[in-house]
Amino acid sequence: MPALAAALTVLAATLAGCPVNAGDTPVKEFKAVTAGTKATYYLYLPSYHDRSRSWPMVVTLHGTYGFDSARAQVREWRQLAEEHGFVVLAPALKSTQGILPVGRHARLKDLQQDENRVIDAINEVRRKYNIDPAAVMITGFSAGGYPLYYIALRNPELFSVMVARMCNCDLEILKTIPVTEKVRAMPMLIFFSKTGINPISSHFNPVAVQSWAAFRYLRQHGCTKAEIKDVRGGHQRNPELAFIFWRAHQKQLRRPRQQD
Repeated sequence: MPALAAALTVLAATLAGCPVNAGDTPVKEFKAVTAGTKATYYLYLPSYHDRSRSWPMVVTLHGTYGFDSARAQVREWRQLAEEHGFVVLAPALKSTQGILPVGRHARLKDLQQDENRVIDAINEVRRKYNIDPAAVMITGFSAGGYPLYYIALRNPELFSVMVARMCNCDLEILKTIPVTEKVRAMPMLIFFSKTGINPISSHFNPVAVQSWAAFRYLRQHGCTKAEIKDVRGGHQRNPELAFIFWRAHQKQLRRPRQQD
């Protein structure tokens, strides 16, 4: 128990040390609740948003609650969204516990609920704000990987790109999800850091182990567009890397935004 307490202390300090760079934008994010499942989410609309054209969207999934949140996720994306012209949706989740042990049955129940909430939020935002259904990236950070893999692979028709940012993955749950042709057609990027989440020793690095396991499983099942990358800097959020990958696969993002 003392060893566990010490490990959690180090981990908490490490995760708390991943600051959110909110950036300076003309408008801020706002909080909303869906009419259906009463799911809470945060949304960022660029200051020049209007419904006369359709908009690309990022759906970003937060990590362990207490160390990350839906609001933190939308704030870290909003400067990129303002500059490049896309909407950011960050739902509040239940399944993102990446520190303390969680039984697979309990996690699966939370994942099923999160899937309903996320899809409800996506559908509501698409109805209200003219989202381009062919230009939606889903991404997650840290324990947000649990719902990322579960939701993206079960609903590939909703997403054009998937990016796992330093993400956890339960391979046994992943194995229960059929790998369809739509999943195989989706560009995917999985990135992690060799230094992991522990600043003292890189040997404790479950994210790297789980990232490689997910990558190998996907490639073995025909996901030839899946890529994996080791990046420097420890357990960092890196929305910029996710955006670069998205832009490379999304023609809607290759044009600079129109200035008013």
